[in-house]
Amino acid sequence: MNRIALLLSLSVLSSCAWLPEDGKRATLMAMSPISQTLNSDAGKIIHAWPKARWWTDFHNAELNRLIETALKDSPSLHAATARLTEAEAVADYQAAEMLPLINANADFHHRRFSATDFYGPNGGESFTGAYIDPVVFRYHLDLWGKDKASLEAALGKERAQEAELAITQLVLSTAIARSYIELSSVEEDIELMHTLNEKTQEKLQLVKLRFQSGLSNQDAIHVNEQSVEATQQRETSLRSLAQVLRNRLATLAGQQLDWGKTIHADETHAVALLPKPDALSLGLLAHRPDVVAALWRVESAAQSIKVAKTNYYPDVNLVGFAGLRSLNLKDLFISHGASLAYGMGPNISLPIFEGGRLDAELKSQQGAYDAAVETYNSTLLSAVQQVADNLVQWQQTVEHDAAQTRALVAAQDAFTLENKRFQAGLSPRDGVIDAELGLLQQQLTTSKLHNEHLLAAVGLIEALGGGYENKTPIKSE
Repeated sequence: MNRIALLLSLSVLSSCAWLPEDGKRATLMAMSPISQTLNSDAGKIIHAWPKARWWTDFHNAELNRLIETALKDSPSLHAATARLTEAEAVADYQAAEMLPLINANADFHHRRFSATDFYGPNGGESFTGAYIDPVVFRYHLDLWGKDKASLEAALGKERAQEAELAITQLVLSTAIARSYIELSSVEEDIELMHTLNEKTQEKLQLVKLRFQSGLSNQDAIHVNEQSVEATQQRETSLRSLAQVLRNRLATLAGQQLDWGKTIHADETHAVALLPKPDALSLGLLAHRPDVVAALWRVESAAQSIKVAKTNYYPDVNLVGFAGLRSLNLKDLFISHGASLAYGMGPNISLPIFEGGRLDAELKSQQGAYDAAVETYNSTLLSAVQQVADNLVQWQQTVEHDAAQTRALVAAQDAFTLENKRFQAGLSPRDGVIDAELGLLQQQLTTSKLHNEHLLAAVGLIEALGGGYENKTPIKSE
């Protein structure tokens, strides 16, 4: 019996399809430090990674309301959540495949047996019978790790989808923050432009009075009329842009367009939410959901290769049943257990000739793995670049804000001085208006640079992952 078992095992193994050798696979790119890329001034404004609800650090209740509404009602976020639910269900199904399967069968039938076949004395007769199996057992013997690899592949896709959900949340929240910051800036510019328009009209009236008095020529009137038209056009454009931004915010929040009219634009304040330069290379992986998602896809693809390789080996299922079977229904429950039937044993399938199917499947999974690795490498490179670029932009806006603050103070001082001269009768009203127009222009520039500073803050927060952190460690292969 032992010799027979050994011969049977050898024949089973020799009947397997031939597993091809592994070719050269793509390799994961290592995280390189970028402390040399970031200049030493970066450490002066860097404190910590963004937190999960990073938008609360802008100290704006309306911005908080917009983002919280979007996270609750956005259709794109609901779709991402549904995809995660689907991935979780697939992983649950793969986990269930590793457990024994027990069910019950019942077959009631009326049959006539052929008189010219091999049914013996029953040939040409009709019978009403039943097969009742209250216990049907199947258990897949995971000899080569196929079920485990399938489960790991499904879990990898599930975790990648979790990261995809975080990506959707990050993109949605940063898009709302950008649109709201722009709306607040535009609303401020509308007020400034309206005042600027009033002052240009006032200056035009003074020029017309001088022309009527013969104190100036008509050229000055034309120049000031052009200024009035230009400021009116800019104010109209700003009002249209404000409506477009309100429509965009309503859509992003998953609301009807009229909901955008209820949005209250208010000033926001940016804070420094940046990591230390020496932590960027080490912490970027855990804080960038796109990098994490790409890495989980690599893990899932690696497990799928294992599944494809196990298809070259024999597949063994342990099956069994126990029940009652009778050709005649009336004899099904006769005494002495005459209708009792049971059985148990292995069910072995052998891949002998598959016409290249197994090779094609393995090659497909290997190609998918290489593509996933290169996608990860590309995502990693882009992530590091985005952090470095956004940090440069952030620092630039900090410097521009500081310079513009000094320019605004100078314009305010010039207006105050010119107003004193006018009050003292030392200069005409035109000088006061020109000084005030200069002050308004500096205030418009200040609003623009402050807007750019806040947008740079949002861009940097998004580049840093917006407070996302991967909670599940990824196994290294």
